[in-house]
Amino acid sequence: MVYCGRVQAGYAQAPTQTDGDFPILNNPKKREDINMSHSNGIVENQFNGITLIDGVPDYTGYTEIKPEPEIQAISGNVVNTSENVNGIKFDPFARIEIQQLINDDGFQSQARNVKVYNNDGKGVEAGVVGQNYLLIKNQEVHDKCSEIRLESGMEWEHDKVFFDGKRYRNVYKTQSLSRTLENGDVAFLMFTELNSYDGSTTAGFRVDFMILVCQNGMISPKYGWDSRFRHSLQNVNWQNEIKAGALALTGNLAQTRLDAFAQACNTLRNPLTMENLAKLRNDFVTPKKLPNLRYGEILTKYHSEDHKNSIWDLMQAGTNTLWHREKMTNADFVNNGNFVDGLLDYGKSLS
Repeated sequence: MVYCGRVQAGYAQAPTQTDGDFPILNNPKKREDINMSHSNGIVENQFNGITLIDGVPDYTGYTEIKPEPEIQAISGNVVNTSENVNGIKFDPFARIEIQQLINDDGFQSQARNVKVYNNDGKGVEAGVVGQNYLLIKNQEVHDKCSEIRLESGMEWEHDKVFFDGKRYRNVYKTQSLSRTLENGDVAFLMFTELNSYDGSTTAGFRVDFMILVCQNGMISPKYGWDSRFRHSLQNVNWQNEIKAGALALTGNLAQTRLDAFAQACNTLRNPLTMENLAKLRNDFVTPKKLPNLRYGEILTKYHSEDHKNSIWDLMQAGTNTLWHREKMTNADFVNNGNFVDGLLDYGKSLS
């Protein structure tokens, strides 16, 4: 079976109803209050060079400087930013600014504006955030995740980077840990760095899966795992938090999750008939989880290929369609997760 063709450009983008993020799988632990120094009743602290006053970051005049290329030069983790799959408008590691909002009458709002500079040097608003929003640069997330991958002892290869001016996803893959499915396909691990500048998605990383044939990424909130946190001052020690979550890469969790994912994939060898296709759409991959436009593209891809007409063939047609779009949106990643887990749940119901 062959599913290596790319989806042609020109399709409309997915509806915004799916343009969100997956639920956090690992509930963050409650953190103790941060120790700070007191002076004249004002609590001050420093975090990443930003002054915290009464637990609130003072971003007055704060400007992030675009990092030099050599900062990214960690073995096996260099990113070609010109290959942003959302298009060439934004460098994922572009300069950012955050400033307090002030009305014409001089009133100072507690809200703050986050500005990202595009490749033309023009500042574009990424979002408006609250006073307790913890700004974390994509570069910082990338550097910490690079350390995690390096310390895992696995050989990682860059797959793609996505940044739409607000949300960031940077994907790596490794065949250092893999499983061969009953149909002969090979599944292995996929590591995605996560961040956002508008608070719409959490930050950190998640681990999912990829199939060797055609390199189709398969996002699975059910069988994958993550280490993530919200952009809040409660998570001021975020680097230690995600570093602790990275232990799963070298422990038993990675192997057990990959084993469970492979077993779930093996249930999809059943033939795909009109009857179970209707069951899939009505009960497992509903229009609420996957818009009609994307569903139609997947079926078009499925019917255009020479295969054995199994549910697994539909899975590969879907993940190929969603993973290899010429210009991706955040919704494509969300739709991928809904589609993959929907089919795996249906396969489990047949076993």
